[in-house]
Amino acid sequence: MITQLRIELLKLIRSKGFYLSFVALSAFVLLMLWGFYSYAQQKTSGLAGEQFKYTYESKSYFNGLTFALYSLIFAFSLVIPIFVAMTAGSQIAGERRAGTLRMICIRPVRRASIVLSKFLVVAIHTYLLMAFFIGLNLLVGLLFVGWGNLELYPGPLNLVDEPGTILRDEALWRFCYASFSGTWALLVVAAIATLFSVLFENPVTAVAATLAVYLMLYIVGRIEFFVTLSPYFFTTDMDFWRGVLKPEIPWSSLYHYGATCGAYIFGLLLLSIVIFERKDITN
Repeated sequence: MITQLRIELLKLIRSKGFYLSFVALSAFVLLMLWGFYSYAQQKTSGLAGEQFKYTYESKSYFNGLTFALYSLIFAFSLVIPIFVAMTAGSQIAGERRAGTLRMICIRPVRRASIVLSKFLVVAIHTYLLMAFFIGLNLLVGLLFVGWGNLELYPGPLNLVDEPGTILRDEALWRFCYASFSGTWALLVVAAIATLFSVLFENPVTAVAATLAVYLMLYIVGRIEFFVTLSPYFFTTDMDFWRGVLKPEIPWSSLYHYGATCGAYIFGLLLLSIVIFERKDITN
């Protein structure tokens, strides 16, 4: 298992997609910075030298921590899942497409070990993406925006129902917690992509199917017409990760939805292993 994991890590590091994901996230951070700068110029009549310290609620609302919060939440919902799906969806189907799956399976290695080692590599990549993205946002926020306390208000992020504040040092720890809770939530997408990677022979099909399911439920779950159905969507359960960024962490809710995501992860992973064990790879 350890040897298999080492081999899969080497494959991941040597792949172009591994580096592409970090480059794309870096570009997203720069785009977010430009958006904040443009917003500040517009709202301060061109006086952007005030370092984004303009908002309807507080003059010190926009700082580096707020910048990191907005960037992280937007990227988590619509950008990072794409790279998670790309990595996970190509694990088994990519081997089949390249013609190496048969060679891997004829070795004295259990098929369950192959699936598990590949999924562990995806989990490592997912955490690296989250940690890198959070760290880069905080660094950019420090250098170009300036730090302060993290002030939270009801608004587009839908994070709190009433105003609250997290002190700067505590907020930094909260972002650290978010790297773990966010990774756990994203592993649901990874587990779905792994299942599709086992079912389909083409990695493009596996990735497209994963993103179709995720985006469909994510969008539908935010339409008011489907408010009664959204609690049953896994995309709704995945939102638990944001609880660590609230003024008071709702631990009971965090544990509940974290366990629900865990059920999705292990259930889908077990199904993937069962199907892969019975899959005919000789044709």
